[in-house]
Amino acid sequence: MTVAAVLWDADGVLQDVPDGWEATMRPAVGHLVDDLDAFIAEAVEMERPALRGDDRWVEILPRLLERWGIPEAYDAALKVWLTIEPVEDARALVRQVRDGGVPCYLATNQDEHRGRFMHETLGYGDLLDGEFYSYELRAAKPEPAYFEAILARIRLPADEVLFVDDSSRNVEAARTVGLRAEHWHSSHGAASLRALLAGHGLPLPPVESSVRTG
Repeated sequence: MTVAAVLWDADGVLQDVPDGWEATMRPAVGHLVDDLDAFIAEAVEMERPALRGDDRWVEILPRLLERWGIPEAYDAALKVWLTIEPVEDARALVRQVRDGGVPCYLATNQDEHRGRFMHETLGYGDLLDGEFYSYELRAAKPEPAYFEAILARIRLPADEVLFVDDSSRNVEAARTVGLRAEHWHSSHGAASLRALLAGHGLPLPPVESSVRTG
């Protein structure tokens, strides 16, 4: 069956946090806390309500920093959340898939603050046919409701939609809903992503002519 649309994860697929969360967070708060790993783990846990749109990260973060006794680190810590680098090879393949007539959508867990930043500054409006942020859908991966909400909006059968994510847990959850789903991380390289897409019959130009100019 032909793939009628592709859903793309953001972090780890179309964008990366340079050197990972710990290395990026270390200059901001690493000198202020005794256990940076524990701080990051707690931050990730406290962020969950914001990913579902039940709270706002800009309001959660001050509470987190207060708990750790470092309220003065707010600006530096918030900046880390917005430190993002595009994965250009993956984005080039998105353009090629779209050039072949297959719509592509962003499917990502984000709080409102980071999601708006991504939309406004990282060019997703031009790169993709649409963006699905968890805070807007009021559900977050790996919840089945997240994928079901997207399918309802794009009005396609699950088995005609391919989902690409760097989390195996999210990939398995998508498959339970009926989506075609593949695990891929930016560290795997563009060649492996190209092969994955081609394996699902997606239209791609020959490798020698795959670099777009202009």
